[in-house]
Amino acid sequence: MGAQQSTNRNVNVRAELARTEITIGDQIYLDVNISAPPGTKVLPLDPAILNAMPGVEVIKDEELRTVAETPELLLEQRLLITSFDTGYVTIQPLPVYYEDAMGLRDTAFTTDFLLTVRGAVVSAEDDILPIKPIIEEPRNLLDYWWVLALLGLLLVGLGYREYRRRATKPAPAAPPPPPAHVRALTALDELEAKKLWQAGRTDAYYVELTRILRTYLEARFDLPALEMTTRQITQALGNRAELNREQREELSELLQLSDLVKFAKATPAEDLHPRGLQRVRDFVRETTRVEAVSTEKVD
Repeated sequence: MGAQQSTNRNVNVRAELARTEITIGDQIYLDVNISAPPGTKVLPLDPAILNAMPGVEVIKDEELRTVAETPELLLEQRLLITSFDTGYVTIQPLPVYYEDAMGLRDTAFTTDFLLTVRGAVVSAEDDILPIKPIIEEPRNLLDYWWVLALLGLLLVGLGYREYRRRATKPAPAAPPPPPAHVRALTALDELEAKKLWQAGRTDAYYVELTRILRTYLEARFDLPALEMTTRQITQALGNRAELNREQREELSELLQLSDLVKFAKATPAEDLHPRGLQRVRDFVRETTRVEAVSTEKVD
């Protein structure tokens, strides 16, 4: 069905349907044809105008296309519409906005027309087909998401329990350090193996020897021997009942000799070098035996 109405003698708008009767839900094309003088600017029809009408729904709208430009401007726009209301659906006049060559704006309208919408055809009762069985979709991994979720929770729980078990488990106690005499004798063996005085490094030899001795005195007799002078060490050990006079004198002589080498750059006889190391070794062994005996008495 075609319709035509013009509010301006120079612009004509015509709308027509592919057919005037459809079954509910069918889709048909609505064509809008426009003729105007050359130089006229025409705006496309807004689909929202049709959607606002009762019973009409725009499925798809195409762009306004130019069919010809001379001797007159011919334009066309196609819209795919449908309806889900049975009965008569009124399509009201459709406005088309344009601007002529002089810049004047105006509107042209189509006429209104009816669209007949019929309901779907239902077969007789004896033609009703049986209910089809349910079509089952093939299963995939996502169908078992709840199993994966349970496994994830189980793994998280086991991991947390293992973490708590390790966190609460007391760390094994560190092994006790070797006794003072063991550390001293080991250090003396290492010093002897370096052969420092044989290589002409007498001062380094006595520095290392006195460091081993002072470290042992600090651990064995609870003295800050590494920070004390030779005189302070001699005085502090002078009142020790576990040391005899000979041990104190030898210790004092060895410390004084080391001070002469370190600070006065003295050069002792070569036979004093191994003798000094042996004197420290004997002193460590002798005081160790005294310590062992005193410990057994306390127990």
